[in-house]
Amino acid sequence: MDTLEPDQCARTGRELAGRAGRVALLAVGDGSACRTLKAPGYLDERAAPFDAEVARALGAADAAGLEALDPGLARELQAAGRAPWQILAGAAEGADLTGSLLYEDAPYGVGYLVATWS
Repeated sequence: MDTLEPDQCARTGRELAGRAGRVALLAVGDGSACRTLKAPGYLDERAAPFDAEVARALGAADAAGLEALDPGLARELQAAGRAPWQILAGAAEGADLTGSLLYEDAPYGVGYLVATWS
């Protein structure tokens, strides 16, 4: 799925959201896997800022912020959540949702985030 371009992801999300009057989605994917020397992808100084932007966007239900994530950078940082988050963003366009970031940490050097949008 990490080969889908952001516009394809957003289009897929819009299609999913258009299937019913009310739609619930569960978007699952890791943040970067390059936060520490012992991380699966080794340390990359770009990983923490990438994950911070994802955390901000998820916590604010900022669909545009998620759609703006760079697929090349996400791939380099081994961030498997980029495409699912961009599908979520497409599904949420125009829905006027609020977000809440419930968890953000990087155990084992991998970014994990949990958020709700409603």
